[in-house]
Amino acid sequence: RTAGVNDLGNPIRDAVEDGGGVHVVGVSEDGEAVDMYVPAQDYYHQFYLGSIADPHILDLSYVKLREVSLSYNIPVRTMGSLGNVFTSASIGVVGRNLWLVNGNDKDFDASEVSATFGENGQLPSVRSYGFNIKLGF
Repeated sequence: RTAGVNDLGNPIRDAVEDGGGVHVVGVSEDGEAVDMYVPAQDYYHQFYLGSIADPHILDLSYVKLREVSLSYNIPVRTMGSLGNVFTSASIGVVGRNLWLVNGNDKDFDASEVSATFGENGQLPSVRSYGFNIKLGF
């Protein structure tokens, strides 16, 4: 976020005198209109050393296709002589973490957050596929 360009098309990390900086529009403490560019260092420092918490408040709502499983029960009567050994048989496929349908924060998977401090160092969610064979005796 700190390596982007401003509305003038210049890197925000460049000096304000060179067309860089972050464009700030708002109202000062005195009620005066503010429309100016400030150095990126000053702008982003207020979020980490100051009291502005907006960048750290995240909407962690999401919709996710967590697991899909498809199985087929094989009729044991069609298994010939093996039908005398097995009472049931099935084959199937399974997929996990297939699709993050809607997540409000695109920087991480909200379903994998393990603490109140964002990702807190855990690994990203892994998409996996599997194959099952179940035999009943």
